[in-house]
Amino acid sequence: MNRRALLVSAVAIAALGGIGASYILNNKHVTETLAVGGPFKLIGTDGQEVTEAAVKGKYSLFFFGFTFCPDACPTALNTFTLVLEKLGPDAAKIQPVFVSIDPERDTPQVLKEYLGSFDPRIMGLTGTAEEIADAAKKFRVYYAKQGEGEYYLMDHSTAIIVMNPDFEYAGVLAGNMQPDEMVTRLKEIFAHGA
Repeated sequence: MNRRALLVSAVAIAALGGIGASYILNNKHVTETLAVGGPFKLIGTDGQEVTEAAVKGKYSLFFFGFTFCPDACPTALNTFTLVLEKLGPDAAKIQPVFVSIDPERDTPQVLKEYLGSFDPRIMGLTGTAEEIADAAKKFRVYYAKQGEGEYYLMDHSTAIIVMNPDFEYAGVLAGNMQPDEMVTRLKEIFAHGA
């Protein structure tokens, strides 16, 4: 993975995503809020169309990755599994979502089989290259294909974007957080109603 790109992406999400950006333009200080998230149309593991309506009413945790990923993706999905266990009854408040950034390989069936190794509550989404690019742009997620042929990889952000039950940006979790840290942070988000 391109560590610089991952760091830049995570910092950009934390600094810009839904919070605000400040910069100087024509010798004037400008502050603007950049939205994170937004309407999307993707395909679920059973081939059905899925939109943001499917996650409204819960805190959704979006992670963008791919099934051929050697490290970050299985780690994130395993963390989701452990977090759901550790949350106990509070697990009903969240909807983890794994969005594939690799439509060439990650068909709904491939995604369904892959997610079978993790908690069944994790929602898997894929789509056309255009649909995925649109969703990634709205969530301010970086990804890029690396290499050619059958064994290409995908560089990608490892941040987990948290949306509140109204599908508004609620925060970002570092992809390398330990399950206990993630549970603590999620409980803080629940408590503040963010």
